[in-house]
Amino acid sequence: MKLPINLPQYLEVYRVQFKNNFVREAVYRTNFLTSVLTDAVWFAIEISLFTVLYSHVNTLAGWTQEQVYFFLGIFFASDALFTVCFQRNFWNFSDLVNKGELDTLLTKPIHPLFLALSRSINLTAGFNLIFGLAIAAKFSKAAGFAGGFHWLEVGVWLLVGVITALLLRFTFSIWVFWTERSWALSRMYYQFFAFATKPDPIYPKVIRYLILTALPFAFIGSVPARALLHGLTQEEYLSLGAVLITFTLLNKFLWNKGLKRYQSASS
Repeated sequence: MKLPINLPQYLEVYRVQFKNNFVREAVYRTNFLTSVLTDAVWFAIEISLFTVLYSHVNTLAGWTQEQVYFFLGIFFASDALFTVCFQRNFWNFSDLVNKGELDTLLTKPIHPLFLALSRSINLTAGFNLIFGLAIAAKFSKAAGFAGGFHWLEVGVWLLVGVITALLLRFTFSIWVFWTERSWALSRMYYQFFAFATKPDPIYPKVIRYLILTALPFAFIGSVPARALLHGLTQEEYLSLGAVLITFTLLNKFLWNKGLKRYQSASS
């Protein structure tokens, strides 16, 4: 059976890019230490917030303190994977369009979107992945996680979180084809991203519906944590699949439209 893409070719390209990024990270060691320190402060702030809240209440929207810490571990790990693979590429995405660098990618025998979103790999964020999984493991038993072979499900749900973050970030970035920089929309993404840092049941119904449908930031950490701890209903699984498929089709449509606009602008 012939694959629709040359998978070995894509893997080889990614291997070379991984190697190049590893060499760069090894040279700029101070950047690694700075990134680790910055992320550690962010982790401490998020954990401290819930520590303060649980010093006054026993549960929060039905979530115990251990369950929230388990959620934070899953969220940190999911966000770390996205940061490793994609974050830097989105920082540079607008320059690809505005400076004409996308021209070079369009001439390669690899899909230009694959090259655009995989050129820069932030290996320093690998520490965050380990830290997040360590937090989830520490509080897993007290949170009610079954453990054992169910840890294999963690990898699946982390992938769901990364795919969600990728689709959402792309949706907010693709408008660079129609605007000068799309920085305003990128900043808006991070404003909405704050909703991903809390379990979705704590929000009012309108906001919770929004982050489970139109802007599914809850799929990054909250829904995976709920699925691992309590499981999801059939309706929730169907909604999850429908939302992700919708965003995939929307992004494909916007990319093709934007690419046509980019070509006409450069011709």
